[in-house]
Amino acid sequence: MMLNENIKRSFKTSLEKGRPQLGTFVKINSPEMIELLGMAGFDFIIIDMEHTTLAFHQVEQMVRVADLHKMSTIIRLPDSSRSSILRALDLGATGIQVPQIEDADEVKEIVDKSKYHPQGSRGLTFAHRAAKFGNTPANYLEEENLATTIAVHIETVGAFENVEQICEVEALDVVFIGPLDLSVSLGLDANYIDGNLAEPVMKIVDACRENNKIPGIAVSNEEQYQFAIKNDIPYIVWSSDVALFKQAIDSVVRLVK
Repeated sequence: MMLNENIKRSFKTSLEKGRPQLGTFVKINSPEMIELLGMAGFDFIIIDMEHTTLAFHQVEQMVRVADLHKMSTIIRLPDSSRSSILRALDLGATGIQVPQIEDADEVKEIVDKSKYHPQGSRGLTFAHRAAKFGNTPANYLEEENLATTIAVHIETVGAFENVEQICEVEALDVVFIGPLDLSVSLGLDANYIDGNLAEPVMKIVDACRENNKIPGIAVSNEEQYQFAIKNDIPYIVWSSDVALFKQAIDSVVRLVK
């Protein structure tokens, strides 16, 4: 099955309209895991290349499985290099998510590497999956530039201090709040509901609203999920496949013992 042409555009459109999209980080190289998530009704997955040993040839197969279940695929890259961005987009992912950024100039470079001319300098060939291996629609370049989702993390002191300028970067789509890293960077506890991380998180959300960016956040329980809904944060990432599996097996072991 070739890449579903509507996945990229519909995902981005849903986010832009504020429709909550439920995702999770995927760390396990397992088609069955991705199928389970798709059958359960997740809207998207973030394939995690930052905190795993996943390689691009494995990620490409994971994207194929997600496509079969009409799930959008974001790839959390190990870095913001041109090579990493190009490979992730060429293999047909819905978009990219770049961690550990510091300032607006870095984000501008990420956008430039992600977009074809005239919006950027992404290298061009039609011999890859995103371009249907040469069975390429006439509007491919325009569609890729329009539909690809670009997300960055706000999780470092530098990114937090520069969040207003980062949110002003044209063609950046999603500003993702990483509560755990952000709390460590700022020397605060990780409670963004009513703890001392709440104010920094709302500063980021407000910066998104002022600049028409899509806010995103990691959640791990119902209270955090409802926080995201209440504050119109549509890009919602509930834990990870590893954490969800651990919770399930822990509950069984507690019951048995």
